Amino acid sequence: METVYLPLQMAPTHLNQPILPNWSFNLFNVNVGASTNAAIEQEALQTVGSYGKQMGHMAEALEVIIGKLHLLESKELSRSDKDALRVFLGDVAAVRKIKDALT
Repeated sequence: METVYLPLQMAPTHLNQPILPNWSFNLFNVNVGASTNAAIEQEALQTVGSYGKQMGHMAEALEVIIGKLHLLESKELSRSDKDALRVFLGDVAAVRKIKDALT
């Protein structure tokens, strides 16, 4: 007969798993992929704004274009094309609502 000593340890004592790969919390370095010109990317982030800010500007510009060209009324676009535009415009409106609520 075998002797079993208690407490029996079945699991490791230390578990370590990164939850945010490519993130470093010492001075908040973020690496989300390779850039063809890191210097330009860094300068754009510092002078123009974050990716979110830049995307927000693009979304607002596209909203204007969609409205001025009356794309939702266009007979040249398919139903699925118009649905995609409506989803996009809904997202832009939802972000605007969040921004309005927080400012």
